[in-house]
Amino acid sequence: MAVAPDYGARRYRARVAMTFAGQYAGAKSNKTALKAWRTFAGSADADALGDLPALRARSRDLRRNNPIAAGAGRTGRAHTVGAGLAVRSTINRDILGLSVEQANAWERKTETLFDLWARSKSCDVSMKQNFYQLQGLIFDAVWDSGDCLILRRKPKTAAVVPLALSVIEADRIATPNDKMADPDVRSGVRVDDDGMAVAFYVLHDHPGDFVSQTAFDYTEVQAYGKNSGERMALHIYQKHRPYQTRGVPELAPIIEILKQLDRYSEAEIMAAVVSSFFTVFIKTRDNSALPDGEAIPGMQTGADEVVMGPGAVMNIGTDEDVVTANPGRANGNFDAFFSAIVRQIGVALGIPYELLIMHFEASYTASRAAIEIATKFFAERRDWIVSDLCDPVYEWFVSTAILSGLIEAPGFFEGPARRAAWLGTNWIPPTGLVLDPVKEWEGDKLGIDLGASTLEEVTLRRTGGDWKAKTEQRAREHAARVAVRLEPPVLGVKPEPAERRESAPTGMKGK
Repeated sequence: MAVAPDYGARRYRARVAMTFAGQYAGAKSNKTALKAWRTFAGSADADALGDLPALRARSRDLRRNNPIAAGAGRTGRAHTVGAGLAVRSTINRDILGLSVEQANAWERKTETLFDLWARSKSCDVSMKQNFYQLQGLIFDAVWDSGDCLILRRKPKTAAVVPLALSVIEADRIATPNDKMADPDVRSGVRVDDDGMAVAFYVLHDHPGDFVSQTAFDYTEVQAYGKNSGERMALHIYQKHRPYQTRGVPELAPIIEILKQLDRYSEAEIMAAVVSSFFTVFIKTRDNSALPDGEAIPGMQTGADEVVMGPGAVMNIGTDEDVVTANPGRANGNFDAFFSAIVRQIGVALGIPYELLIMHFEASYTASRAAIEIATKFFAERRDWIVSDLCDPVYEWFVSTAILSGLIEAPGFFEGPARRAAWLGTNWIPPTGLVLDPVKEWEGDKLGIDLGASTLEEVTLRRTGGDWKAKTEQRAREHAARVAVRLEPPVLGVKPEPAERRESAPTGMKGK
């Protein structure tokens, strides 16, 4: 029984009030800086789906016409997938019960078959790109549009394995008119109660295609085969929130600032051009100096305007005069302001300023730090590309090759554990940037000597390719150089001078 019920009630109400009021300054609405800031705590789909058409269109426009946006996209693509990620099979021989020789033989054969398939344009249902080129196309599509869909198809021509990919742009994944009232269909994606995509509604043509006759006809594509349970479609996008159905373009947070910077740059360029003109105006009392309908050389006129130009000479009327405004250019603050804004853009995209503008003017240490930061960003995106695209496509390839009788993988279809053991992979990334080759190669050598790194890791990071193949090539080169006495039989042993070899007594040469 309460001793002071009134006091207890007041204290309880105070606690409730404090709970709802909160203590974060950023949530206050009585501060001058925050009064006009109105937000809505919507779901991932409520916050994004309605804005996606405009975000996609504006992102693509910036990618076409804005130098910073275009450069950022190319930089992201070059350092994430480059010329295409190549596979290295790493099967789990312990689970599969294989010897080292058996595992190596299976891995080399599968890698070779996959590379033959990946280099052929028959792997693209449109017959326009190979798989390595498709990786770049898919990266660009996700960067500009937020997501894309990859469908498993049959090739139209003879192929190493009967597998082809169809890349569907984000705009073609749309909710049909007869599904608008269905709450489980989110912007063309049907989801179950757990938010998993179970089907996609794909328009036959792009809705923005001006020659399309079937823009609103669609096909329902199942995410997984009804009988086999195999994945039939890959929805490629980065998820930032739980239950997020569609991806958001990479440029979405900086669309406004990019456009404003574009306008500012254009205004500065125009001002600089105008201030560089030297135009002479000729004023006569009766315009008799010029024949009717003629203009003197350099004169530029329109129906209702006079256009200034380099070295132009203009004629104006009797009672007309010219008043010009001095633009006061060049603007000394332009470069500093431009650089400050571009740094903000680089922060939003995860690309350091130096790499974004392709200009390194800082010290080696600072530039190296910028590259390391960028490397982590690109590695994160690469892991996502591998997880969502490369590994599933490799799984499609291996399963198709097994069914086609090209490779043998006992137990592949019998359980997830053995299937995963056959599908182990490493994907070779683009080679990294090297600022000081001597310093960085010495560091790599030291790492190998200490056991902190391996030849395989260094080869993948620095030059790409297979370290085993490079070792075999080095052995052939060394043998050829030893044969003509350019190198000793054992590397690291200084060869004996030719004069000494020639003057040695009989029977002593080479000892």
